[in-house]
Amino acid sequence: MAVLVTGGAGYIGSHMVWELLEAGEDVVVLDRLSTGFEWAVAPEAGLYIGDVADTALVETIIRDHKVDAIIHFAGSIVVSDSVADPLGYYDNNTGRTRALLDVAVRTGVPHFIFSSTAAVYGSAGTEPITEDVRTAPESPYGRSKLMTEWMLADTAAAHGLGYTILRYFNVA
Repeated sequence: MAVLVTGGAGYIGSHMVWELLEAGEDVVVLDRLSTGFEWAVAPEAGLYIGDVADTALVETIIRDHKVDAIIHFAGSIVVSDSVADPLGYYDNNTGRTRALLDVAVRTGVPHFIFSSTAAVYGSAGTEPITEDVRTAPESPYGRSKLMTEWMLADTAAAHGLGYTILRYFNVA
């Protein structure tokens, strides 16, 4: 299987790249290196430096590598920054994912995995937090991720896209 990992030069994405390669998958990384590092990308993975919203580039990568799945880690993640720059977060986390989803649908990529966050739950007030807990994000960061989850679910329903959403807490 050929897998496109966006944000594959970041902390979580680079670890996923190593795991996929170890499992024998063909991996290509797309990262604009705004917070990731080129040295973090496994040498066996192809690296494209660019933006997920560059639809021509994404389409070329998908077609050239016959991508079967996209694992989307690219995005902004600092809660306090999202409060200071909410529009930047909605653009980067939601708007750019919309462009990526559009290309995925147009090119027939069958699987999409989205890196979301437990911040979609807000202060749930219950522990442990399960997927059944009501979402109530308290920051533009959490809201941008939840909006993206909804957009992904709607797109999947309309176009038969298989998808998974990962909601995790602090990973470091």
